Amino acid sequence: MTLPLYLDHQAPRTLPEHGHRGLWYERFFDRYAPAQDWTVPDEGKLQWIQQTAARPAGDANALDQAAQRQLALVTALGGRGAVFKADWHLATGLGLPHPVENGFAWHPTLGVPYLAGSAVKGLVRAWVEIWDETLDAHQRKRRLDTWFGFADQPVDAHDGSPPRNASQAGAFHFFDALPIKPVGLRADVMTPHQGKWYEQGDAIEDWRREPEKVPADWHAPVPVPFLVANKPQLLFAIAPRQAAAADELAAVFNALKDALAWLGAGAKTAVGYGLMQASAEQTEALHIELVKAQQQAALERLSPQQQVLLTVRTEFENTYQRKGVKPDAGGAFMAKVRDLLDQGLDWPAQERAELATLIEAIFAHAGWGSGARKRDRKARLAKLRA
Repeated sequence: MTLPLYLDHQAPRTLPEHGHRGLWYERFFDRYAPAQDWTVPDEGKLQWIQQTAARPAGDANALDQAAQRQLALVTALGGRGAVFKADWHLATGLGLPHPVENGFAWHPTLGVPYLAGSAVKGLVRAWVEIWDETLDAHQRKRRLDTWFGFADQPVDAHDGSPPRNASQAGAFHFFDALPIKPVGLRADVMTPHQGKWYEQGDAIEDWRREPEKVPADWHAPVPVPFLVANKPQLLFAIAPRQAAAADELAAVFNALKDALAWLGAGAKTAVGYGLMQASAEQTEALHIELVKAQQQAALERLSPQQQVLLTVRTEFENTYQRKGVKPDAGGAFMAKVRDLLDQGLDWPAQERAELATLIEAIFAHAGWGSGARKRDRKARLAKLRA
C-alpha cells in the first residue's frame, strides 16, 4: 500500500467496520503510482471512489441521535426542523482538495456527507436576492438585511449628527443539514472539454493558433470521476436569533423549500444535482420520536412513586376516562389499582395524597362495587389519606 505516511506506520489496509468513512477517504488514499513519485493513475481515482461507495456511510443509531439532538435544540430555541429528500444525486464539497481531483464534504464526527449551515444560509440568501420574483425591491432589501444581517451600512442617526456605519447580525440561525439515515454513495463521472483552458487560458495570444487552450467541443473528453450521495434525506433546521423574529420563520422556511426545489444544493445543480423536496412523512416521524424521547426523559427524572403515578394516570385518562369506557373489574389495570391501595401506605406523604386522589377518581369512574367490597375499599383509601 503506497501512502504518504511515515515509515513503519500502522495504518490499516482497509477501512475498519465502524471507521470514519470521511477520514478514510481524505487521509488514507493509497492508489499512487508504484514508483512513489506521488502521481495518480486515472484508474486509481475511480477505484478509490468505487471502494468508498461500496457501502453506505454513517451509523444508523448515531445519525438518529444526532438528528434528535438537533431537532430538540432548534425546537427549544423556538425554531423549526424539516426533512428534505434529494430527487437524485447530491455533490457537496467538490472544490475541496483531494488526489482524485474532486473532494467531498464529510461531517467531522458522523462520517457522512452533509451541508454546512453556511451553505444552507447562502442557498436561502441566493433565492431571496436573485430568484424570488414575488418580492419587490423594498421587500427584497428588507429580507436581506433582516434575515442575513449587514455590515458597514450608513445609518441616519435622526439627531442631526452625520450618518454612521453600522452592522447587524442576521435574525436567524442556520444549522448544518444532517442525514437522518445512512447515506448511499456512488461513483459518478464528468467529461470536460475545456482542454488547457483552466491552466493556460489567461495566456492566450491568438486563439486561432492555440486551439488547445480554448474550451470547445473539438477537444477529446477527459473522464474525471467523483463521489456523490445518492438520494440522501437531510434534516434542515432554522431558529430565530431572537423571539421577535419568530413571526418570519415560516417565510424563511418557504424560501428554503423553494430554493431546494428550484436551485438545488451543493455542486452541479445545473444538471439536476441537489434538488430536494420536503418529506412530511419523515418530518412527522422525527417529531413523534422526539416527543417520545422527551417523555421518557421526563419520566426518568421522576421519583419511582411519581413514575407510577404518571403511568397509571396516563393509562386511566387516555384508555378509559376520555373514551367513557369502564376498565374490566378483573383486568390487569384494576388489579394494579387495588395493589396500590396497600403499596401506597409506604409512600412519602405528598405522593400518597396524590395516589389517594387518583384512586378515588378511578373507582368513581369504574364503580366501587357493593356491600363489604365497597366498605373495604373506602376504608383502605382512608388509611392511604391518613
